[in-house]
Amino acid sequence: MTMIKLEYIINFIKDQIVQIYGYYKNIFIEGIAGMENSNASLLDWIHQNIENPQEKAEKSNSKVIITSKDVFFSKTMESAGKILIQVDNPYLTIAKIGNEFFVKKETPIISQTAIINPGASIGKDVYIGAFTVLGSCKIGDNSIIQENVIIRDDVIIGCNVIIKSGAIIGNPGFGFIKDTDGKLIKFPQLGSVIIQDNVEIGSNTCIDRGAFSNTIIGSNTKINNLCHIAHNVVIGNTTIITAQVNISGSTIIGNNVWIAPNSTLIGHQKIGDNVLIGAGSVVLGDIPSNEVWVGNPAKFLRKNEQ
Repeated sequence: MTMIKLEYIINFIKDQIVQIYGYYKNIFIEGIAGMENSNASLLDWIHQNIENPQEKAEKSNSKVIITSKDVFFSKTMESAGKILIQVDNPYLTIAKIGNEFFVKKETPIISQTAIINPGASIGKDVYIGAFTVLGSCKIGDNSIIQENVIIRDDVIIGCNVIIKSGAIIGNPGFGFIKDTDGKLIKFPQLGSVIIQDNVEIGSNTCIDRGAFSNTIIGSNTKINNLCHIAHNVVIGNTTIITAQVNISGSTIIGNNVWIAPNSTLIGHQKIGDNVLIGAGSVVLGDIPSNEVWVGNPAKFLRKNEQ
């Protein structure tokens, strides 16, 4: 069990702190509280949009609580010896604390059971899990390639990328043309896949190589489990693709887009920046920037004012 001195945590988030109440010297934290499991040694946090935040903070069993500035340091908290840390965005702050102090870091290692093409280029401090197969590809520094991943020839993976178990990157895309005699002729898939820095790819997600150009995933984009990204798709930066999304070929998606679960984009579409696509939507055409679309077929709902 790792115990972290509260002073270290406070120093780490000092730029986000509005005010601290209570005496915080020589206090140690062993983890972060969940919805119903707070105790004195866990760091609790109250979401800024939750109902009755003041009551929840006062009833928390944790000694240390992170809240928005809407929660005040009451007599109840003071008499209980609690420490209240007000920040601008508790949700963001607790995420940063968790990643810095409590998430287990993978030790850079290449599993002996991994199958690696001699032509593969692997950067510094890379983790490659058991039974992963690497073709003649390039893996950037500090990346994590979990177990049972397949990365085909010519794929380029940037730095600080996480690819989770079961993902397949760089298989030929799905494309056929019917000949005059009715026979199906496979369309050649001669491009590759480029995954830029700080991208995360979920378990059992498939990203196909391009036909004559590349399939590209922009930096800081996060793709959840069980997604399919078809050939020649280009996804911008800092975009969120949630679980079981299907993106058909040659779709272009902008920056800061959010696509909710079980949505389908039929292909050859252009999705602008700052777009939100609701859960289960079927997108049949282009979507301009800064709009929210939902439904089957997807229709304009409102402007995205974020």
